[in-house]
Amino acid sequence: MAEAIAMFVGRDAELRCLREEFERARAGLPRLVVVEGPAGIGKTTLVHRFLEGCGPADELFTDGDEGEQLLPYGTLTRLFGGPAGLPERLTELGLGLGSGLGLGSGPDGEARLPDSPAVRAALPDPLAVGAALLGVVTERQRSEPLCLVVDDVHWADEPTLRALTFCLRRLRVDRVLAVLMLRDAAALAGPEGLLRLVAADQTRRLRLPGLGAPEVGAMVGELGGAPVSHRGLARLVEHTEGVPLHLRALLEEVPPAALDDLGQPLPAPRSYGLLVLGKVARCGPAARELISAVSVLGLSCPLHLAARVAAVEEPLQALEQAVREGVLLERSSARGPLAAFAHPLDRAAVYRDLGPAHRSALHARAALVAEGEQARLRHRIEAVAGPSPELAAELAELGRTQVRLGAFGSAAEHLKAAAELSGDPAPLAAEAVEALLLDGRVEEAARLTASLPERAHAAVRGYALGHLAMVRGQIEEARAHLVTAWERAGAPESGLAARAAQQLAMLCLVKAEGRQAARWAERARNSPGYRFSIDYNRYTLLAGLGVSGQIDAALAATTDLPAPSSASIAELDALLGRGVLRTCSDDLPGGLADLSGAVAACGERSVPFRMLAMAMLGQAEYRAGRWDDAGLHAETAASVADDADQRWLSPVCHAVAALVPAARGDWPAAEAHVAAALSASQGAGVDAVASLAYACSAAAHLATARGDHVRTVEALEPLVSVKVHDIVYEPGIVQWLDLLIDALVALGEQDRAELQLAGMERLAGRRGRRSAMAAAARCRGGLHAARHENDLAEAAFTTGLAQAGMAGLPFDEARLRLAYGRFLRRLGRRRQAQTQLDLGLALFARLGALPYVDRCERELSACGLPRAESGAAPLLRLTPQEQAVARLVATGMTNRQVARELVLSVKTIEYHLGNAFAKLGVSSRVALTTKIQSGADGG
Repeated sequence: MAEAIAMFVGRDAELRCLREEFERARAGLPRLVVVEGPAGIGKTTLVHRFLEGCGPADELFTDGDEGEQLLPYGTLTRLFGGPAGLPERLTELGLGLGSGLGLGSGPDGEARLPDSPAVRAALPDPLAVGAALLGVVTERQRSEPLCLVVDDVHWADEPTLRALTFCLRRLRVDRVLAVLMLRDAAALAGPEGLLRLVAADQTRRLRLPGLGAPEVGAMVGELGGAPVSHRGLARLVEHTEGVPLHLRALLEEVPPAALDDLGQPLPAPRSYGLLVLGKVARCGPAARELISAVSVLGLSCPLHLAARVAAVEEPLQALEQAVREGVLLERSSARGPLAAFAHPLDRAAVYRDLGPAHRSALHARAALVAEGEQARLRHRIEAVAGPSPELAAELAELGRTQVRLGAFGSAAEHLKAAAELSGDPAPLAAEAVEALLLDGRVEEAARLTASLPERAHAAVRGYALGHLAMVRGQIEEARAHLVTAWERAGAPESGLAARAAQQLAMLCLVKAEGRQAARWAERARNSPGYRFSIDYNRYTLLAGLGVSGQIDAALAATTDLPAPSSASIAELDALLGRGVLRTCSDDLPGGLADLSGAVAACGERSVPFRMLAMAMLGQAEYRAGRWDDAGLHAETAASVADDADQRWLSPVCHAVAALVPAARGDWPAAEAHVAAALSASQGAGVDAVASLAYACSAAAHLATARGDHVRTVEALEPLVSVKVHDIVYEPGIVQWLDLLIDALVALGEQDRAELQLAGMERLAGRRGRRSAMAAAARCRGGLHAARHENDLAEAAFTTGLAQAGMAGLPFDEARLRLAYGRFLRRLGRRRQAQTQLDLGLALFARLGALPYVDRCERELSACGLPRAESGAAPLLRLTPQEQAVARLVATGMTNRQVARELVLSVKTIEYHLGNAFAKLGVSSRVALTTKIQSGADGG
């Protein structure tokens, strides 16, 4: 058991539930918890982990045994460690009678008592045993609460179950937590009273699902194995249905590289496979051939197709035998019976056991009968035994078509297969590398790139190596390889030249070289081998123009774009670019429309495209004050960046994801994102200026929210030394200069602040960016106030408020009102100060910006004037998760609906809602709704 506990991962909600029920039992309210799940799902491990950490308690533990189901009271006897450990009153009833009555075994090997009238008469009555057990339970929970645990209830003998039912039904004010573990409560065969207990409303039912990818990743770490990609983890979960027993076995048997190679089927664990193959061996020849055919066709298939592949004349008889032996299941469909494996591991065991010749012959027959061109092509690939230029050409054309449609995962598999079957694999392998990278499968792309032959054309190797280095954030290495691909590509490699130019355009954006990015994007579009790029060619062209100060010219080139809902794949590229430009030029409604439309429609675009779209939408929503949505989209982008190992975009995604938690005072979340952004930007090197700008800006936002002026300046020092104009100093792209100036003013460095502010004002005015002009006005007001130039300070603040109001920037407006109110209070104009501070407080409260709410509250208290009480502030005492749950519940949603909306478990929703009730001092959903509505009215 110690080993099992050491491998425990996940199950936080289930553990919390068991602890809650135990606390109720400790208080004198007896509780029953039923833990359900298939074999190997971790029921026993969960309960033992709970017992390890539940605190002082007495324990009684037993388990049913399949081989002793016919042995009366065998399960109950084990509850006390065997007959010798039975309490006196149970011994008196005759529970130590196994050997005395001639215990033997039946023809099936199960332990059982002789079936004779004498034996039946000698068995104690279950009700009497139950009464005696109740007495023992009553005594055992006097000093400490008692945990009564029965594992594998479905295998317990019936007399034990009857006695246990009698005992459990009579617990009233006892400090007892009973835990029953079984595979499926709905299929439990037992006393009627026990079935009613299990189904009762007051019984807590825990159905254990399979583990998810995060928990499996933790399991990999526990086992000390090499990291497995997110896709590899997801594939492993699907293959094992998340059953920990099978997961651990496969992790110990299969190398990580095989888990990430989506082109190779995963095996079944050896021990599991032997059990399955043993069942197959008991079948006749026809049934075995039918089972093999089904494994080739998939997890399930129409029986008539399997019969044709297997060449079986009586398929129903063969299926009947396979079902009887537990290898296959029979299912019905409108087209007739289906043959199916009960579990993916069953199919894997059978398919893996097929010999090469047998497998090839079955796939060849399957290629003749399979439904759908792609299915037939897949079987042809598996059937071929050597190079096939004709098949390679078909696969390559299909792969390229899928690339143009955005189906990168399928495209990668077909291009890899085409490369293996062709006479010259390198060019097709390079295309497969591109598809893998666009699909987010970086490690698989790296392995394929490493396998390129040294004799491969320089443009082919250069493009594959350059694109891979780009995604990994190795900027200078990527540039060298991509320039080689561009320069060395001849007519046959003209397509690679266009794609190399496209990657160089994005690389220039990462380096904050906007004009160069636009030039390379144009070169890509004008290359002889250019066909519509599924990547982000128009985005890089527009973004390159935008970050180099030509936003208006770039926007003028997008006036013919349709609405996002009717945009083609080609037009989504430009919509993403236009959405970013609109956001940066203070057209937030237009930016939000373009970016939200791009995100909604980008399901068939590359992983980098989807990440970029979500991160840029999160940035626009943050500026517009839609912080809940901003947090969701930015968090998703950062998560995808980590899961898909997109190091080149990781700093941007994590930096944007840090903004909302920083402003709301969720320090752990903000710190984690800032640390990830800084680490990724440092890994990309000094040339990745855009990454550096986003990461340093995020660190400064966190320091500013904490009121730490020294750390704000320290965070931004790397940007002060950057001389590149694009991105870093361009107004509306990355917000950081106003944070630096405010911090310098607070630290008394007025001359340095003036130098930075003058440049900011000059460029903001030249570009006409209201957001930058509003931020500069706030800084100017603060600088004048520090110099006691009061008239100039007030003029700057009022000018800034006008600019922020027209730009629609609630957070910027709130910060301006806070700064203006603080200035007015210090002049002694308390009522005017209160007006500005109240307006700022309302905006901060609506956004959930708790650190800034506290600052407004302190300034208002210092005004010393009476104020109306606001109901908004109490809601801010909730965590972001509790706020999200509370707001949705206040709209009338049920816990289950909220769980679906937030993609959380119902138990997690209950947990957050309970915390919200306690913090807000309410006890009902109606009271919670009233509290939230009154807070919104007050704010």
